[in-house]
Amino acid sequence: MKYFLLLFTLLSFILKADTFLLDGVEFVYRTPQDTDKNSRIMILFGGRNWPGKKTLETFRFDALADRHSLFLLAPSFRDRNYWEPEKWSGPLLLRAVTQLEKKYKLTPQKLLFYGYSAGGQCANLFYAWMPKRVAAWGVHGCGIYFTAQITKPSPGLISCGLQDRKRFEISRHFLYRYREAGAPIIWKYFNGGHELSQQALELARAWFEALLEGRTADRYGEDDTFRIVPATDGKSIDPEFRNPLFSGRLEELWRK
Repeated sequence: MKYFLLLFTLLSFILKADTFLLDGVEFVYRTPQDTDKNSRIMILFGGRNWPGKKTLETFRFDALADRHSLFLLAPSFRDRNYWEPEKWSGPLLLRAVTQLEKKYKLTPQKLLFYGYSAGGQCANLFYAWMPKRVAAWGVHGCGIYFTAQITKPSPGLISCGLQDRKRFEISRHFLYRYREAGAPIIWKYFNGGHELSQQALELARAWFEALLEGRTADRYGEDDTFRIVPATDGKSIDPEFRNPLFSGRLEELWRK
């Protein structure tokens, strides 16, 4: 039964996935079950030099995408410091987005970013390069963040393995700086190292789900202590340590 379900999931992915090439780079995308002109695009960045197909199959954001009419787009970037968008990968990604928008007659809307490892660097650095086009971004195991001044920050999600010490410290340093700029951002660390865990993916799916449903934080959690307070008492947690929790499911996963 387990293998049957795995085969069914793989076949469902294959039937809905397609590819196109731009300047020799393959972009893999998945169309949601139902589309209209207001369907949105989520960019998924895999680990270093991952092909887009591996990214979509590993992240498994399919159900989320179908519920919220999201196109999932995964670039197969390789080498050439592709996480630095200003050099070549940023303009190429925007061309890929435009191609999808034209093909499916989509009304251009703000994008959603999620990435792991080098892909987390993409999600964060690409957001900083094109902040007006990005509604929200999330990363796991990210080791490079932008250093420019933070203005009007978008919602963010940062997670990392506790034993992934260097990335853990780098992530936490950026987190405090981002929160000081008034950003609503969630921070979560897990037992383990640099691997992309199912816990991290579940948290990301729940976080994007709440944002796409238009929820607002009705409670806040405190870093490290995991103390939860209602939104009306949110100021009792220092902004530097405050996690906005938009749903019961998100709170459950954040507290694990």
